[in-house]
Amino acid sequence: MSKNRYKLLLFLIMPLFAFTGTASADIELEETETVRAGSGVKSVVLSPDGSKVYASNLEGMSVYEFKRENRKLQRKIAFVPHRGKGFNYKTKEEIDSYQEKPVESHITHEGRYLWVSLHNAGGVVVWDLEQNSSLVEGKPFKEAYLYDYTVEPRTKVKTDLLFIETGKTPKIITSSPDGHYLFVANWHSNTVSVFDISSSNPEDWHRIRDIRARIPRGLLVSPDSKTLYIAEMATEMVSIIDIETMKKTREIRVGLNPRHMTLRDNMLYVSLNLGSQMAMVDLETGEISKTDTCEYPRTIALSEPGDVLFSVCYKGDMMQAFSADDLTLIGSWESDPHPVGVDVYSSPDDYIEVWVANYSSGTIKVFTFRKPKPAPISATASQEIPGQESTR
Repeated sequence: MSKNRYKLLLFLIMPLFAFTGTASADIELEETETVRAGSGVKSVVLSPDGSKVYASNLEGMSVYEFKRENRKLQRKIAFVPHRGKGFNYKTKEEIDSYQEKPVESHITHEGRYLWVSLHNAGGVVVWDLEQNSSLVEGKPFKEAYLYDYTVEPRTKVKTDLLFIETGKTPKIITSSPDGHYLFVANWHSNTVSVFDISSSNPEDWHRIRDIRARIPRGLLVSPDSKTLYIAEMATEMVSIIDIETMKKTREIRVGLNPRHMTLRDNMLYVSLNLGSQMAMVDLETGEISKTDTCEYPRTIALSEPGDVLFSVCYKGDMMQAFSADDLTLIGSWESDPHPVGVDVYSSPDDYIEVWVANYSSGTIKVFTFRKPKPAPISATASQEIPGQESTR
């Protein structure tokens, strides 16, 4: 077979393999595992060292801590419920609910503090992962029970977690890499709350100001801690904020209903929820590339060193992987109902774990991929066979 005919055949058959989840030249699915989380698991986040995974369970009003290596539940925070008002996103009406409904989480201070947004409480709580309680004398707190499953018999103790007020319906949380600022997106307040968390002492943390935004959902800070990106779901825009002045410098029109973002070098990746697309923005040239996804892409995450982009589709019940270079679809794999959160562990041993939170089933599905090592090709063979071309 000629070289050109071989390339044509490869071009024709690869999309079939990609859409059915068959292994591509980039990653090969090795196994899937299902981990039981709490009811309505909304998000997952890995600890900085990759040893732990934290799941925020909205309906279960709890946060689970798993040991990543063996998938075992280590600890659980179960909030003491208090009556509050929630929101029905279909009817767009307030409903009777409870305040302590976790949405997203974020880890700061070199892995010590886990911040959790509470959908109906108008604020976030802080879990001190070293001391368990984060109570600061004279400041608001939320009551919870801490379960420890690493001891026999397991223990259950009452604990108090520092509560910090934000705007209405806080969701995504992020911080600047230099450790100075924490940002919280407030859905119904149309604001992003900014906190100074530069001190190692929680007593010194304080709210600085709010930044106006139109239903902010995704937040991202540049590696140099100078720029904040806000995905505004009520628009087609990503707003760019100068962190020094806290002022908007410009907007990028990326497409319908931008939901979540991640960054590699000068490339900004944005999931477009209602548009069912993925956008890739070159921040230097302004060029925007897009590709179609399954229905309602939500959270996205990059593998290390940033070559594969993973996305979960809430309505499509799928997890997808794209090439971070050009958004070529690598593969699609079925998850459990309504996948909404995702985080990625990249091993130095050439395997990748993709942790997917599935809201309706209360499960986390763990996809383990291998990155195949290219087989050696002789000088003669390489003249006949083309080389392999290398993821609300």
